[in-house]
Amino acid sequence: MDPKGLLSLSLLLLLSLVFHLSEATGGSQNCRESFWPLGRDISFPLTEKAEEINKSMNKSNRILITISKSPEDSVRRIIMSLSLHEGSSSDYIEDGYQFHLENLSLVILGSKKQHEGWYSMNLEGNGHIKLFCVQLKLYEQVSTPEIQVLNKTQENDNGTCSLMIACSVKQGDHVAYNWSEEGGTPLPSPPNSSHLLFLTLGPQHADNFYICTASNSVSSRSQAFNLWSNCRSDPSERRQWGLYSGLLLGGLVGVILILTLILEVVILLWRRRGKAKRFQPAMEEKSLTIYAQVQKSGPLQKEPDPQPTQDPCTTIYVAATEPAPESAPEPNPITVYASVTLPES
Repeated sequence: MDPKGLLSLSLLLLLSLVFHLSEATGGSQNCRESFWPLGRDISFPLTEKAEEINKSMNKSNRILITISKSPEDSVRRIIMSLSLHEGSSSDYIEDGYQFHLENLSLVILGSKKQHEGWYSMNLEGNGHIKLFCVQLKLYEQVSTPEIQVLNKTQENDNGTCSLMIACSVKQGDHVAYNWSEEGGTPLPSPPNSSHLLFLTLGPQHADNFYICTASNSVSSRSQAFNLWSNCRSDPSERRQWGLYSGLLLGGLVGVILILTLILEVVILLWRRRGKAKRFQPAMEEKSLTIYAQVQKSGPLQKEPDPQPTQDPCTTIYVAATEPAPESAPEPNPITVYASVTLPES
């Protein structure tokens, strides 16, 4: 770099430091705020007087762009140092930044949190320096709002219930909340707790919808909710009741299956026992028949006129029962004949 350019740059940095110190001690320069969504390519003007400055741009020969983390920060990182001369390009790219000379805007490719800060642009020309600054803020966009019932009081007498509802988002920086009815009527929220809503609902509110809007400086999302459904029953209680009902039903089914199995086993054993009795051969009583003849003794006497011949013996039949063996084959009947002589009388 030529000595003249080096001297000019040193002078510009010195004046920039003087400007910064004047700001820290109560200078009148104010940095406007510029809000952009995080993670996107953004383009923001470094001054709102671009058209006016462009008219006198031929009087300037150098532009210095710096960034700091706070207005009081004495350390400023140089982003670009441009020497303007005839025939120079209107776009400048350096270290992820792109500068458009025609509208004095700065482009950041793929914005990140570390890109937040105070951007200063110093224009030097003909011994004069013009200072401009912008505070860049990058916010994460808000996600779709969700609600949670923090408290519920059920009034069984008149069928109403009182709810305390909290609206929240999973993503988003510096989020503000707003409640309203479906028709657009705003609903009051506690100070410094805009995400909370207190309501007393009755059956006449069964079809009403309430809208929670979550927003920040770069995005806004809304979601409508029917809050009367939370008055009828708590969703967690419904889930618990469903779980208990399922367990009870499962237990009853298990008991029924066990009883059915036991009954089938009993019936099977009963049938087997009946078949065993039916096919078992009947046990017949074994009997022995004994025939005995008794002859009466006495003196021979002349018999009277012949009468029909009679057998002088008396036959006595005695039946003796013998226990039958369990497995012995059935014996044939045995007949025993015995003669018994009676003493004379």
